[in-house]
Amino acid sequence: MNDNEHAVYAVAPELGGWTVYDTKTLEPALVKGVRQVGLGREAADALADVLNTMERTAPGSSLVRSDGPS
Repeated sequence: MNDNEHAVYAVAPELGGWTVYDTKTLEPALVKGVRQVGLGREAADALADVLNTMERTAPGSSLVRSDGPS
């Protein structure tokens, strides 16, 4: 992903719950180093909304590396 792109998050049903994922990488979203999988539907929808809002207001703000915010 280059610096001019930003993540767009969505939710998908999986075994054991719902996953919030990055629609560009198709990888689960990471929040504080934790993959956002196995969530309830409402929690997953709410988290995707928050991450997408972060991206609209400050592109790249929802992305983190293992060593902290990018």
